[in-house]
Amino acid sequence: MSGSIAWYERNAKSLSARYEAVGGETIHGWLMDLLPASPAMILDVGAGTGRDAAWLAGMGHEIVAVEPASAMRDVARNLHTAVAVRWIDDSLPGLMGVTRSGLSFDFILLSAVWMHVLPKDRPRAFRKLVNLLKPGGFLALTLRQGPAEKERGIYPVSLAEIEALARDHGLIVERTGYDRDQLGREDISWTHVALRM
Repeated sequence: MSGSIAWYERNAKSLSARYEAVGGETIHGWLMDLLPASPAMILDVGAGTGRDAAWLAGMGHEIVAVEPASAMRDVARNLHTAVAVRWIDDSLPGLMGVTRSGLSFDFILLSAVWMHVLPKDRPRAFRKLVNLLKPGGFLALTLRQGPAEKERGIYPVSLAEIEALARDHGLIVERTGYDRDQLGREDISWTHVALRM
């Protein structure tokens, strides 16, 4: 993921307006009824500008937001001062900081993140995520469908891969869906998948 981290470091300020233009409730409307009752422990992996972390914190959840790009964390902290979010400098596939914290989560969100994980690292990354879930907890991912962008560290993803990883780790596919890109990029669409422990 180091190539993608460097890209986000360079582009954090220019990305913030675009990412923050659409609210978390719009991007993630597909999973609203799957969110746990508040207050729940939620992990937002690859939290970027903090849009989703702030949205979830605003519902009364306790949020741990993981973002490896320091420039993105700085943008997020400056944009979302009204809510309490615990920020951690960490990344997949290891999530070593989160693992060392000893926390476990009712819900884990990976929005536009899985595409940055090297395919060879995905089994390890998935195992780490599953180990952080509480029994009965949910893992939700949005999978980017569109051209690979090597300079951004974007690799192809598929629902079949996630379904196979879920089977291997005892998770149930609770919901899948498809959506156009909410930021108006015509060559990109999204596959949504929610998995239950």
